[in-house]
Amino acid sequence: MNSLVSKARWLGALVAAAALLLAGAGSAGADDAPDGPVRGLPGTVVLDSPPFSEPASVAVSPDGRKAYVSVKDGVSGVKLKVVDTQSGTIAATVTLTTEYGANAGPVAVSPDGSRVYVLFGAMRLLPLSTLSAVDTATNTVVSTTLAPNQPRPDGTGDGGLSALTVSPDGSRVYVTQDGPSLWHQPTQPGARVLEFSPQQQAFTAAVTVPGRSLGSVVTRPDGAGTYVSTDEGLVHLDTSVEPPAVTGTVATPSTKAALALTPDGTRVYGVSSTGTGYTLDPATDTVTATMNLGITRAQALTSPSMSPDGTRLYIACLDYASSTGRVRILSLDTSTNTLVPAEAVTGLNFVTGLAAGPDGHTLYIVDGALKIVGI
Repeated sequence: MNSLVSKARWLGALVAAAALLLAGAGSAGADDAPDGPVRGLPGTVVLDSPPFSEPASVAVSPDGRKAYVSVKDGVSGVKLKVVDTQSGTIAATVTLTTEYGANAGPVAVSPDGSRVYVLFGAMRLLPLSTLSAVDTATNTVVSTTLAPNQPRPDGTGDGGLSALTVSPDGSRVYVTQDGPSLWHQPTQPGARVLEFSPQQQAFTAAVTVPGRSLGSVVTRPDGAGTYVSTDEGLVHLDTSVEPPAVTGTVATPSTKAALALTPDGTRVYGVSSTGTGYTLDPATDTVTATMNLGITRAQALTSPSMSPDGTRLYIACLDYASSTGRVRILSLDTSTNTLVPAEAVTGLNFVTGLAAGPDGHTLYIVDGALKIVGI
């Protein structure tokens, strides 16, 4: 098992308490030669955020040279921190909104690295409702788009946006939206997937999917299939047609699972917070394996991220019963669907986001254990 101070492997970690921590861990067999792929810079990079800030999510550029972190900036706004992983410095800070109580959400990078997409909410008590697109060449916001109104019963509000993914050609962004809701009331049916066109800078389609609330979303490398986890199973969308069409719902052992996809698109992994999981063959839409990752009731799994070669699935395990070292990063061997204890990473306190870098040596982890939450 690797601690954060180990140098046996490379690990890059974004630490909440406004810091980017990069230490050593990674997948088995990684080449650490000086002329190898881009690695993170060991050390700590302060995100330079004021008190009450809450780093929320992280995504990494295709070449591994930039890490993008969404941050709730104190009590008044959301910013995107652009971290240069080579120098260990903040290359830019992009303001997405200055509204009071805004919430930061998930981040995604286009396959060519030219755009970063961020979900955020306008007010503290409202769900994530807005998609921003940032030009990575200039670090400027090119569009900010509010989700379209959702058909809903009287007295309910639009469901919150929960996850996003970019199509392989970068021409579409798919955003998941829960069903309509009323404060402190059960979510209503009517969850949907929104399709966003970067060229038109607008949402161009809204596809209703089975279920009330959604987990996450992934798109296959061929762009033809997109999978959304819901409270009713795994929904398959045909995204080769306009508008996208639901082709079916697969019953899965875990509903609303967090999803990860192998780089070749041949397997979809679903991981539930309670420790169960499954793999799905997209060619047949059948569950080919189930997993029990052996966590206790005081633990929860989150943020699965696939290695670039598809041999490892990294999963954050939160231990609410522990007063120190509350988080381990688990390493799952995808050839056997079993954990590799020797490759686990320890020494973290909380995780709100995890991304495996393109070099196969670096993990980027948003750790929120030391954050101060202000209302």
